Amino acid sequence: MNKTEVAKLLDEIAAVDNRKVGPEQVEAWHGVISQIPYDIAREALRMARKDERTTWLEPRHIVSWAKDAALRLDREAGRNIPQEPQGEFVKQPHCRAHGKALLTCYTCCDRMKHLADKPKSQILLYAREHII
Repeated sequence: MNKTEVAKLLDEIAAVDNRKVGPEQVEAWHGVISQIPYDIAREALRMARKDERTTWLEPRHIVSWAKDAALRLDREAGRNIPQEPQGEFVKQPHCRAHGKALLTCYTCCDRMKHLADKPKSQILLYAREHII
């Protein structure tokens, strides 16, 4: 969001709470919320205004509501965001030595840490031979 959009957002805020908006306030708010797109920030503003815990709006309120605002706008636009990954899942193997699920067995994970930068196929072959 650019400074002009931040100024427009602050004008909306000032219309409700009669705050003074000047270049200093625009600059301060821009430093905190500039990474949020304007449409998401406007929706976050509406959501923050509806929250009874918000008495005096601050930039942190826009930031904290931005994710919910983005999801709401996506839903309204018909962009369906899956909540869970799609596809087939394979049950996690257990280690032979300890009988634990592989990723919860810290001892066996420690034994494989030297393979962290290797291709997945090489890690799997090692695990099948030594761990699983």
